[in-house]
Amino acid sequence: MLVTEGADLLDWDTLDALHEAGCGDATIGSDTLEFARSARTRDEALCSAMRDAESVPGVSVLRVEFGDSASGRN
Repeated sequence: MLVTEGADLLDWDTLDALHEAGCGDATIGSDTLEFARSARTRDEALCSAMRDAESVPGVSVLRVEFGDSASGRN
């Protein structure tokens, strides 16, 4: 999951821009993007997801979270 800052990801214009940028495979929260992205490696998937997300004006990735952070496991 990518944790972001800057733009409100649930704003309609931002949602449209994310989709156009290639983030149609993400579940979107107000400041998170959880991707279901296919690639040869996890790193390739992560890099392409970050690149696509940050191509949207105002969206900056703060950090990447792996696993189930809601239960305290990373």
